[in-house]
Amino acid sequence: MHQFSLNVKFDAPLERLYEAWHKPELLQQWFAPGDMLVAQAMSSFQEGGKFRIVMQDTDFSQHILMGQYQTIVPNQRLAFTWQWQDSDLMTHVSLDFARVNDSTSELTLTHSGFPDQEMADDHQDGWIACLEKLSLLTL
Repeated sequence: MHQFSLNVKFDAPLERLYEAWHKPELLQQWFAPGDMLVAQAMSSFQEGGKFRIVMQDTDFSQHILMGQYQTIVPNQRLAFTWQWQDSDLMTHVSLDFARVNDSTSELTLTHSGFPDQEMADDHQDGWIACLEKLSLLTL
């Protein structure tokens, strides 16, 4: 199985960065790469709770992501499953949050369980584009 990790610093307080990963009103502002937008974000934020995010292209085609929260440690760690609608493949995402100072935070994202490097690379590119959008938000 293939995986990748990204380590990014954000000009945002730790608590606000963490909130951006589970509050639907914040997810809608950044959780889709490139020109895509989030048409819908639903989240039952508790261990065992599920989420569903509908990403939409400029041509209105939709990509639906579903998952389940596995680990929730407020302001420290978040882990969840990742599965595209109509796909049997389920991968796993883990997020580790760290406070650098009162206005800067660090995030380590690991996405694992890919059957080949090409799919891992495609998802890494998507995450990089999403994280760029997240870095532009005022949190």
